Amino acid sequence: MFSIFIIAYLLLLAFGNAARYEFIFDNEEIFESCPGIPGNNGVHDLFDLSDMIFELSEGRLEVSGNSTSVWEGVEPTDRIQGRGDLYKFQRGAWQVTPLTFAVNDFCSVQYSNSSAWYQMWTKRIAPEDRKCINVYGHVYHYMHLPVDTVFEYPVNIEGRHKLVVNLRAFDESNKERPKIICTQIVGEVIKVK
Repeated sequence: MFSIFIIAYLLLLAFGNAARYEFIFDNEEIFESCPGIPGNNGVHDLFDLSDMIFELSEGRLEVSGNSTSVWEGVEPTDRIQGRGDLYKFQRGAWQVTPLTFAVNDFCSVQYSNSSAWYQMWTKRIAPEDRKCINVYGHVYHYMHLPVDTVFEYPVNIEGRHKLVVNLRAFDESNKERPKIICTQIVGEVIKVK
């Protein structure tokens, strides 16, 4: 019982001393292609973003418009496997951090309000447009989508970071489809006052 109080106390200290940080995007288009993958066009292999507007202003990314699913070679019955890894640039190389996510069946949780991406993305897709990303040609109409780039975190995370997201499709026989989606978001985390 005493150990529970010690853990609770340490957590209060950690979160009570959280600092404010801001993520500054390297690329005003937000998304980049993953290097070293021939024929990889990053997020553009997944969505046509030509009808999307991305505006950065004072600690917030404002997103509006619509996107169209353009992932070629997938079927609506395919299972989508997703993985995201956060890296930090240290000692001249990208080092993986403990902050990762993996989901074996993305379509089953794409609109789950307990998912990591719900608050920042799928919550803002109009209810009538809520289909999985494996439906080629489907248009997602976004309600106003603000994403805060200023946040609090209990430990120092200043420095260069990148989030790498990989998506793989598997057919009904569990055979992997040839087109893998890999996109990344790169930027700098700075401490703000």
